[in-house]
Amino acid sequence: MMELKDIETRKAQIAEECKKASGADLDKLYKEMNDLKAKEEEIRKQQDEMEKRKYIADQINKNEIVTKKIDEKKEPNNMYTVDSNEYRKAFMDYVLSGEMTPEFRSVATTADNGAVIPTAVMNTVVEKMEQYGNILPLVRKLSYPAGVVVPTSALATEAKWMQEGAAVDVNGKSTVAVTFGAYELAAAIGISFKAHIQSLSAFEAAIAENVSRAMVKALEKAIISGDGAAKPKGIVTETVPEVRKVTLSAKLGYKDIVNMVKAIPSAYKDGAVLTMNENTFLDMATVVDNNGQPVAHVNYGVDGEPIAALLGKKVVFTDYLPDLTSAKTGDVVAFAFQYDKYILNTAYQMDLVTYTEDATRNKVYQSIGMYDGKVVDNNGLVLVVAPASK
Repeated sequence: MMELKDIETRKAQIAEECKKASGADLDKLYKEMNDLKAKEEEIRKQQDEMEKRKYIADQINKNEIVTKKIDEKKEPNNMYTVDSNEYRKAFMDYVLSGEMTPEFRSVATTADNGAVIPTAVMNTVVEKMEQYGNILPLVRKLSYPAGVVVPTSALATEAKWMQEGAAVDVNGKSTVAVTFGAYELAAAIGISFKAHIQSLSAFEAAIAENVSRAMVKALEKAIISGDGAAKPKGIVTETVPEVRKVTLSAKLGYKDIVNMVKAIPSAYKDGAVLTMNENTFLDMATVVDNNGQPVAHVNYGVDGEPIAALLGKKVVFTDYLPDLTSAKTGDVVAFAFQYDKYILNTAYQMDLVTYTEDATRNKVYQSIGMYDGKVVDNNGLVLVVAPASK
């Protein structure tokens, strides 16, 4: 079994080898680096657990940890909040039995007889959503009420050189309003996980894991390609002028990659990110410049995470765009965009409802949140579409 020092040595070797690698060799190094990272995380986790066990045992042996019964009468009376440990236990009972303890009903139930997810669990859900997603951590997030109108302004005129004594025209601004709705996003979770629940922590971990994975998939798909009908409007559904619409050649070449980056307006180049299917990037990784050097590069950060780039522009992968093989004529296969120009608005944080399916008698646990999202400035957006023939 590899030790940490062996893993670090090999990671350093891969970092050097990937500078000259391309095609299949680059793919192999990419996979090996991911495998090494997984092994490293597992080893560090095991070491951390061993250290914790040893520390606890040492403290008990030294009588530095004194075990005694807690006087429940002296605990602060904060049980009637969704942050309290008492409510977290009551929430667990509600999910497993369908019954909410009477004293918590006024603070915990919603209009549709659901139950508010405890703050601790909600924070974990949000944190995990950020970890699982490639796109979600990049967009701008707000929490406006449903129906709010957000103004966006664009400078309508430019500065001009003036003759001495000449009158100065007043620069005007055109204002565009963006209105956010509130569309329900529901995720059915854990139909049979009741049998596996042994503790409060295990229950909360199961809730956070299932909700976050389901929600992040739906949100990222909507951010990329949502049609705006009862869901957020996706980036690729935006209309852009022909000058910012790049059609790839039937035979992918160096000029195609240059045209993608060239089409990004100068004012939007800083911070612009290329987004595409990973297979599309691997196809582009085979392209070389006029000197025979690959235009695609994969570097690795200090944490071992791969960082892909095309002509110096960061590349983010998503499964919600087709690759070049499966794309039809005119399909958007990639785009360049500053993600802070997309706003994802949360009008209502998630709650949890339970119901029984009549046909199967299965108990279903469903989490519901309300979201909307829109591009608020598409002046830097470049869409890359598949060629007419391949």
